[in-house]
Amino acid sequence: MIRLEENAYRGYSLCKMQESDFVFVKTFLDTQRLRLDQIEFFYPYKDEELLAVLTSGCFWGLLDGAKLIATFAIDFDEEYAATLANLINSFNDIGIERAYESSGLMVAEEYRGQGIAKYLLKLACEEAKKRRVAICGVVHTQNVASMSAFFSMGFEMRATWRLSEGYDFIYLLKRFDTADFDNDGINFQKVLQSEGNCAKIKNVIGVTNTHTKEQNALLSDGYVGIGCQDTQIYFRKKE
Repeated sequence: MIRLEENAYRGYSLCKMQESDFVFVKTFLDTQRLRLDQIEFFYPYKDEELLAVLTSGCFWGLLDGAKLIATFAIDFDEEYAATLANLINSFNDIGIERAYESSGLMVAEEYRGQGIAKYLLKLACEEAKKRRVAICGVVHTQNVASMSAFFSMGFEMRATWRLSEGYDFIYLLKRFDTADFDNDGINFQKVLQSEGNCAKIKNVIGVTNTHTKEQNALLSDGYVGIGCQDTQIYFRKKE
């Protein structure tokens, strides 16, 4: 691993994980996945996928001393980025050519509630902005905590996918490949926090997070998901 900053966040050290850290990272991810309330919330990397991200992507690790306490990554695989872009365009063609997956978001059980996930998301956004690329988070449709973190950073829900029974995912896009960055999601989150009730916000449609057919219909009609609250995902039509 390469230590990037000793006191990066709340006294924890930020590192860039490498191929040689494979066992260290895999052990952490496998252990913490078993401690999730719903194991489906984290779809595990295949060994070759994890090695590829450690080798060619940006894979961050946050450490408390020598203990790995959180991870997050951007996968810069070009072929997979094109596949994600094609999926997004299949709902509403926005002409995007690449969407690089932001993946591997895991915070150790005893370190949750400290804002670590949002800190790591900010790192990913800064990296994407520097490279001028779009990034895409893939989140289980019932994982409200992760959805909320992505929405709070201005990501937009653009697609859905059912891998198998119990594994329904939403795709959250943040574009830095265009001249003007859209912060509708961030602005919506501020309104949501101040209003406390989405029914008061005009031109917004709420859909239960498990109602995939209704979500797909809205996405295909030019709506995007811009926020969530409890079991509701909120959509607004893009102008």
